[in-house]
Amino acid sequence: MSVVSTRLAARIGLAAVALSALTLTGCETPAGKVDVLQSSATSVVAGSTYAWAPVTSPTQRATDPRVANDIINQRIISAVDGALAAKGYRRVSSPGQATLLVSYYVGLEARSDIQSNNMGPPPAAACGFRGCVAGWGFYGAPMMDVETINYTQGTMILDLVDRASGQLAWRATSQRRVDSADADQAALNAVAADMLKTLP
Repeated sequence: MSVVSTRLAARIGLAAVALSALTLTGCETPAGKVDVLQSSATSVVAGSTYAWAPVTSPTQRATDPRVANDIINQRIISAVDGALAAKGYRRVSSPGQATLLVSYYVGLEARSDIQSNNMGPPPAAACGFRGCVAGWGFYGAPMMDVETINYTQGTMILDLVDRASGQLAWRATSQRRVDSADADQAALNAVAADMLKTLP
């Protein structure tokens, strides 16, 4: 291999590494935008016991039929259990024996974005076999491409309540665009781990 070829290959390799780094930097985290609210009066102690809060209403965890069903419910519970266990929290069967009560809510909302792209001005002139016809010119009216993008915004709220006082101790809220692929177990596991990463 020549010196020129070697240098070119090295430059291409460096460019690929730089592009990979930029791609990774721009990637969204599994849970999207996560906001955490922590009580200053009620603390969460690492390694505490927890139980799932009793459900008193069918709409307590979700209202949209796409997520308000037993399959999604079990997947979310499994994902949160796994993320809590990884941080040292221990699940107990009876809420009366737990230090913390865990609950969640999932909501879906249809949204639209309007995206416009300036495609630049039309050509200064259009020419054919009969000659040229003047256009708008370089400073003429630009051509615009306007597109409506419809998507589903998903919100998941995860609450940890101090059982003894009944006070909210810790809450994480995740917001991101979602589709049907986000309902599988692996995706939900990643979302739960991301939401709970700042939990003590």
